[in-house]
Amino acid sequence: MMAIIIPGALAFIMFGMGMSLGVSDFTRLARFPKAVGLGLGLQILLLPVIAYGVILLFDMPEVFAIGLLVIAMTPGGAVSNLWTYVARGDIALSVTMTAFSSMLSVLTVPLLLNFALLNLIGEGLGLSLPVGKTMVHIALITIIPVSLGMMIHVRFLAFTQRVEKVVRIFSVLFLLVAIGGIIGKEIGTLGEMLRTSVAPVLFYNALVMMIGFGVARLSKLPPKQVITIAIEVGIQNVILSATLAAAPQFLGRTDIGLIPGMYGFTMSAMVLIFIAIVKFFPGVLGKHSQGLADQPEPLKEAV
Repeated sequence: MMAIIIPGALAFIMFGMGMSLGVSDFTRLARFPKAVGLGLGLQILLLPVIAYGVILLFDMPEVFAIGLLVIAMTPGGAVSNLWTYVARGDIALSVTMTAFSSMLSVLTVPLLLNFALLNLIGEGLGLSLPVGKTMVHIALITIIPVSLGMMIHVRFLAFTQRVEKVVRIFSVLFLLVAIGGIIGKEIGTLGEMLRTSVAPVLFYNALVMMIGFGVARLSKLPPKQVITIAIEVGIQNVILSATLAAAPQFLGRTDIGLIPGMYGFTMSAMVLIFIAIVKFFPGVLGKHSQGLADQPEPLKEAV
């Protein structure tokens, strides 16, 4: 069942994301290349390095350490767009980063994860990923559904606007079913995961958001883009991570999938804390941030 339920849930969620994307979400790179390039660089290159450092620092059990690496190597999730809206960030930038990171994941995830499994961690579990086959599988459950969703968005715009909320609701339900299935199967391992891995996962999540925020501020990006990059590096596609961990087409280990399941909760908590800090201490964003919270960007127009 795992071979069908989790990849199927991911494919539906990616299809729903595609229905909210247009051509402008990719051509928008020309408008703010610095912000997009910086954000993608942090997501693709820096997050795995930080995750590996946290694994060594906390001496995480191997199976859960791999789960954290999987989280670090997966792209931003569509939910980051919603959190960016709530935080009064740059929604257009968020959508563009999510789109690009999702497309690039077909190449980056198999290469980086397989390198980590063969050279850094996972020797004791005997895990590896055939790069070519993994690329094909990821494309089948991410790129193709996103492309189909975009085609429907372009040709039947009115229809996609009518069903958008329904698709989002079902996406959340499918995500909960997938994560719930993993937890249910690994209920006996859940206690050990919580005991050994809550602290490093929380530390990792807080650290990457602080680094994303700090790098964006030092790069002198506008406050809205600083908010967006901090959120984008902290919010990951947990359903893709769970699929890579638990689905037989990939690692096939539901115990590894417990970490993505937990991260789905911790990342939301961290973003809420970040939003509260920005709201009550807007000066952290720089001298041009005053009144930012009173100038929301309409979600519909941005996406």
